Amino acid sequence: MKSWEKKDLIRDLRMRGLSYREIREKAPFGLSKSTVSLWCRDIELTEQQKNRLDALFRDGSYRGRLIGSRTNKVKREKEIAEIKHKARKEIGFLTRNEFRLAGLMLYWGEGNKTNSVGFSNSDPELIRFIMRWFREIFNVPDEKFKIYLNIHSGQDDIKIKKFWADIIKLPVSQFGKSYIKKEGTGHRKNILYNGTIKVQICDKNLLHRIIGWIEVIKDNGPLA
Repeated sequence: MKSWEKKDLIRDLRMRGLSYREIREKAPFGLSKSTVSLWCRDIELTEQQKNRLDALFRDGSYRGRLIGSRTNKVKREKEIAEIKHKARKEIGFLTRNEFRLAGLMLYWGEGNKTNSVGFSNSDPELIRFIMRWFREIFNVPDEKFKIYLNIHSGQDDIKIKKFWADIIKLPVSQFGKSYIKKEGTGHRKNILYNGTIKVQICDKNLLHRIIGWIEVIKDNGPLA
C-alpha cells in the first residue's frame, strides 16, 4: 500500500471517531501514535464522537493503559535526549576540512554529476546546509545561483518560492519557472507541502572540481 493510501485510510478511521489507539490497532502498518496524530490533527470530531472518546478514557483499563503509555513515552524521550546529547559531544565542532567532506558526501549522493552543478531536495535543513557549503567552500556569489521548484498542481507557487527564498537567502526574482506536476494517476498534490527545490550553478569548472574530489574519495577506498 502506498503512503498516501495509508494516510487516507488513517484519516478515514479518525473521521469515523476512532481513538488513536483504536486506529493503530485496526491499521496494519505499525505506525507510531505521533504519525497518526500528525496525519489527523486537522480533523474536527463531532460532539457525539468526543463524548464516546471521553467515555473510553473514563474506563479504568483504558485510562491505565494510557497513563502507562505516557510514562513509557516520557522515559523514552529522556533516553533519546541523553543519546543525542552524547552524540553531539562525539562530533563536536566541524573543522573546515570536515565540513568540506560532509558536503562532498552529501553532493556525491544527491547532486548532479553531469552538465552543471545541481542539487535537489525537499528538506529545508539539508538545503540550508548545501547552500552554506557552496558559499563557504567555493565562494559562489549569490548571483550565480539559479533556483527552480518542482511542485504539484494547485499549490501556491509564489508562497512556496517565498518560503524557500527565506531558507536559501536569495530573492524570489532569482527563481526560474517552476515545474508543476499535473494531477493524475500516481500523482497527488500536497505530498511535499513546499515542493522540491533545485539549486543550480552553471559552472562546469566547479563541477569538474567537485567530481575530482569525489574521485579521490572513491580511489582511496575503505580504510585498512
